[in-house]
Amino acid sequence: MSNITTFPSSRVVSEPVKHFDDDSELYFDTWERPAFFQGNDIGNYYGDSNHKHIVRMYNGAPKSLGIVGKNYKMLHNKELCQSIEQQFVESMSNDQLEGVQVKDNISYYGATSIRQYIFPNITADIGSDRSNVALRTIIVNGYDGSSSFKLYNGAIDFFCANGMVTGIYDVETRRHTAGLTIPSLVDKIKKSIDIFYLQAEHWKHWVGKEISDEDAQTCYEAIPNASEGFVKKLLRQFHIECLTHGRTVWALYSAATYYATHDEGEFKTRATEHDHSASTLINREKQIRSWISGDEFINLAA
Repeated sequence: MSNITTFPSSRVVSEPVKHFDDDSELYFDTWERPAFFQGNDIGNYYGDSNHKHIVRMYNGAPKSLGIVGKNYKMLHNKELCQSIEQQFVESMSNDQLEGVQVKDNISYYGATSIRQYIFPNITADIGSDRSNVALRTIIVNGYDGSSSFKLYNGAIDFFCANGMVTGIYDVETRRHTAGLTIPSLVDKIKKSIDIFYLQAEHWKHWVGKEISDEDAQTCYEAIPNASEGFVKKLLRQFHIECLTHGRTVWALYSAATYYATHDEGEFKTRATEHDHSASTLINREKQIRSWISGDEFINLAA
């Protein structure tokens, strides 16, 4: 299989955008390589014209990130991130961009790449001196064929370091097909800021609405795929959040977002060789987003 050991030079990407760095662990090079399979005659391999490997160098050796269809279009992380960053510049003022924080994570050797942008100057007053909520945007890009390019908008509570992904209207998805282009998101980014401030009015209500332990348990039981043990863990985290936020819907929500954005303690992910933590946390956030859109939470939070 010598065809996957030598790589051509990297392709050229655009200059870095003001407010953002040009260096990241996400900016690794990837290449397309032919796919083969072994036949019954041991030692002989046959070409698979309908698939190809997406390959990167990892610890000095070629590593396949996944097998994809022949029509899969590779979208490099650097190209994607710098394009989105340029659109941030077009959508936001310098004051809003000032001090933007960028956090990068990869899972499965880079098959899934996740970047978070936190805008500390886009904040909302939710009526609590124990919460400092700012706008957060997440980019997810996949090289394994199972992940589309996704853009999520939400928020983060700096006081508790809990991230929040809000409703489905905040998700932009593009599949890796031959017609893939990075869409114009300027209007969506501007709208996401408006939605952030509108959502803050709901959070302000949650801060002031008291609930019982029984209310919390019943509501947690409505989380998709919630087991009895999982509900007990959330209730323990709820009681911790109550020490800061009171026995309120905001504490209920904060406990759930703690689970969604922390890989530690009772919510530690199972360690494997693939380092799936970042992908698992994104899936948890989607799970909690689905929950807050359900009747049980909506009725309790009303």
